[in-house]
Amino acid sequence: MEPAADPTETTGPTTGEAGVIEWRVEPHGWTDQLTGTDGPRLWDRILSSETARVKRYHGPATIVLAELFGVDSFSAVWGADAAGRLFVQLARTLAVEVRSSDHIARLETSRFGILLIETDEIAAINFVERVRAACEQQPGELRVAMGWASPTGKSDLHDALATAEARLVAEIAEPGAEG
Repeated sequence: MEPAADPTETTGPTTGEAGVIEWRVEPHGWTDQLTGTDGPRLWDRILSSETARVKRYHGPATIVLAELFGVDSFSAVWGADAAGRLFVQLARTLAVEVRSSDHIARLETSRFGILLIETDEIAAINFVERVRAACEQQPGELRVAMGWASPTGKSDLHDALATAEARLVAEIAEPGAEG
């Protein structure tokens, strides 16, 4: 069943001067209008239900965070429309690499969350490497940092989300990462 539309949501990406897509807009609501992926509200709902499933059935699940970086400098050179296309390009790349049971959501301006259902951390590392390789094959400036984690022991998906974020931040902070 499709969630009811939020009457406070806009109907599409906001535009600035001369109809330029403003990529800096924070995604909100059920669907991200720029990329067509799930939005943060739907991500929260899916994360809650998947947390309950993992707890009840003890099945694996992994959270992957992917963040485009260097978008501000790219936008300054190539413009906001080109920067907006980077988000769409990353969303498409992720969609090719996930299974139909997995979920992709644009969580923040430059950050995507991927919930890999029935996937342990070892299989998630393979997913991350496939995404990295696919991003390297894309034309242009698609630079992505990634963090991932699975619940362990008594932890849950919310704990895994925090671990994935810490790994993501550490990768962005590595020497040689521009952003």
